[in-house]
Amino acid sequence: MPRFVYSEAVDQAARVLFAKHKVSVDDRYGKCISPGYVVDESRDGGVRVSHRMPEPDLLDDDRMSSDEMAEERHGMVELYAKSLESAGWSVTRRGPRSRNPYLLATRPTGNPALSPEGPR
Repeated sequence: MPRFVYSEAVDQAARVLFAKHKVSVDDRYGKCISPGYVVDESRDGGVRVSHRMPEPDLLDDDRMSSDEMAEERHGMVELYAKSLESAGWSVTRRGPRSRNPYLLATRPTGNPALSPEGPR
């Protein structure tokens, strides 16, 4: 069974994020090869947004430390939150003190001026 199943909420959130950010890219085996956002459907019909990064090369002396990687994830998740909020989404930040923070977001409702791409 494929990992991805179409969801209107995921599609709308991805459209908002795609305008300003890069999507995470996996190889054909599911290994992250390019850092970026990941959007998954949450249980309540909203979305879960996180930042995914490739695993560091342990033989590289200049690789990022786990603290540096956590700092990058926090910074990117905050940028994703600001993008979604500016498009009218309600955002809850989760894991603020963890190494893998994420967002829970719900679509804007009841305001015809707001589209999935943001205000018109």
